[in-house]
Order: sequence, then C-alpha cells, then structure tokens
Amino acid sequence: MSMGKASISGDEIRAPVRRELDLVEDALACIFSPDITLVSAIGRHLTAVKGKLARPTLVLLCAKLGSPDPAFAVKAAAAVELIHTATLLHDDSIDRSHLRRGLPTINRLWNDQVSVIMGDHLFCAAFRLLHDAGLFEIASVFSTGSDRLTFGEMSQMDLRGQMDVSEETYTEMIRLKTAALFIASCEAGGLAGGLSADHRARLSKYGDYIGTAFQMIDDVLDIVGDEETMGKPTGNDLRDGRITLPVIVALRNAGDTEARRVIDIISSKGTVASDFKDVIDFVESNGGISYARDRAADLAVKARACIEGFGPSPARRSLILLTERLVSRRK
Repeated sequence: MSMGKASISGDEIRAPVRRELDLVEDALACIFSPDITLVSAIGRHLTAVKGKLARPTLVLLCAKLGSPDPAFAVKAAAAVELIHTATLLHDDSIDRSHLRRGLPTINRLWNDQVSVIMGDHLFCAAFRLLHDAGLFEIASVFSTGSDRLTFGEMSQMDLRGQMDVSEETYTEMIRLKTAALFIASCEAGGLAGGLSADHRARLSKYGDYIGTAFQMIDDVLDIVGDEETMGKPTGNDLRDGRITLPVIVALRNAGDTEARRVIDIISSKGTVASDFKDVIDFVESNGGISYARDRAADLAVKARACIEGFGPSPARRSLILLTERLVSRRK
C-alpha cells in the first residue's frame, strides 16, 4: 500500500455516501429545538463549526458493503455524530479549550455549564433517535462504545501527571478513548447493512486499527502540528501533563540526564514557548515522532487487510483510501 498520499481528499473518500451525509446533516439540524433560544443558538454555532463527519462516514461506508436500509443507516450515522459532538463539548470544558476547528468553543462563547449540559442533551438525543427508529441493536453497540469511551477518558485523567507511562498502557487507553467510537461506528454500519457476524467482526477490527492510528497521529500533531491548519492550539497534552506515544518513546530512547530535564519541564505545567520548543526538539531528535507515525502506518496496513475479503465496491475503495490518508493527515 502506498502510504502518505496527501492527494487523497476527504471528498473523494466520502463520495459514495455524499447523498446520505447530506441527509445526516439535515437530521442533525432538526435536533436543535427552536423552542429553547439557547439550544437553537448553540445549534447554529455547532452547524457552522462543521466537522469532517468521519464517524458517520464510517457508518455509511460500512453499511454499503452490504444491503442497507438507507433510512436506518442515516439515523445510525446521525446518532454517532451526536455522540461524538457531545464528547467534544465535554472535552472542551474539561480541558478549558477555547478554539476548535478555527472557531470559538461553546464553553468560550457561553460557559462550561452550558457546554456540559448541551453535551448531555446531545447524548440523550442520539439514543432517543435510535430508540424511536427501533434500532435497538445499534443503540446497544453505541451504548457499549460510549461506555468504553468514558472509561478511556477516566483512564487518561488517572494517568495525568505520570511520567512513566508505558507504551502498552498508553495504547490501551487510546483504544478506549478514541478507537471505541470508531469500532462502534463500523459495527453499527455492519448491522445497518445486514452483514454477517463474521463480516461485522472484520469491520470491528478495522475500526479498532484506524481509531488507534487516528489518535496516534492526533498526538503527533499536538506536538508538531500547525495551529492554523488544525484550527486549534497545539501542545495541550504537554501543558496538561499528559504523556503520549511520541514522548514515551523519546524518553525511552534518551539518556537519563536529558530525559530528566524534559520531565521537569513537562511536570512544571508552566511551559513557556522556549521550553515547549525544547521539548519538541527533544521528541523529534529522539525518534518519538517518526516512531509514532510508523506505528500508525502499521495499524493502517492491518486495517486494510481486514476489508480485503469484501467484494469490490466504491464503499470498499473509500475505506481503503481512508487507511492511506489517515497517516498523512495534517489536521
């Protein structure tokens, strides 16, 4: 597989499900009640802060590997985007983030209380949508994924400030925190497409691999990404005392004196620009960035192998393209 194809666009990947994604966006717009001024205003802002719809796209592409009921697939895709958006609203309040996708966050425009309660509303709306459609098995999949996601977030909070996190502990944490919802998206798509248990199991592994790789690249970009391209500040993990794979590897490869100096900088949580640049240089020179990118690339190869057994189709091609684009993304 030819990795690093920056020319692969998100639009190309989404092409087989573009019509369905438009219906997902219509469904999401209906969630924001005009009866409550605050909810309606937040809804307008969230609609303006349009994301990549990665998880709904996964649901719809996986469904198209089978013979989906289009209405059910769209509802499942809308539900997972509501769940994902809810987690972002909670994350922004927890992390005190003020910028996402180049625009102010809900907690910045209003306050943390509004952001958290709106996140709760979106969680509830997602499961109400699935319940009203009678998609109880898909609701169970998303319930399990959401539970694993919150467990992963708690695990990350438990690890905050620890400088001796192992690669294995980190990997398990991100499999819960991030990959869980990718897994659920693929499983839900398989159910919506009427696929066999064996095929759904393959899609589950696909979601596991790409979700884990996605977070590894996210952690790379938090260190060396371009803030303007990403639409949000970088360095949040380091400033918050969260040790990610690039740092874990760099500390493992470095000498004791150099490692201790960097640990002291990160532990201070008051990292100034010059210190932050020192940490970036340390991570890059000790192989942390290249190692994390290689790990993500290996997982992308494994993800592609999971869908090799499906017959040729535009949806399968897009899932393959996604594995290629994943490790070259810059935002």
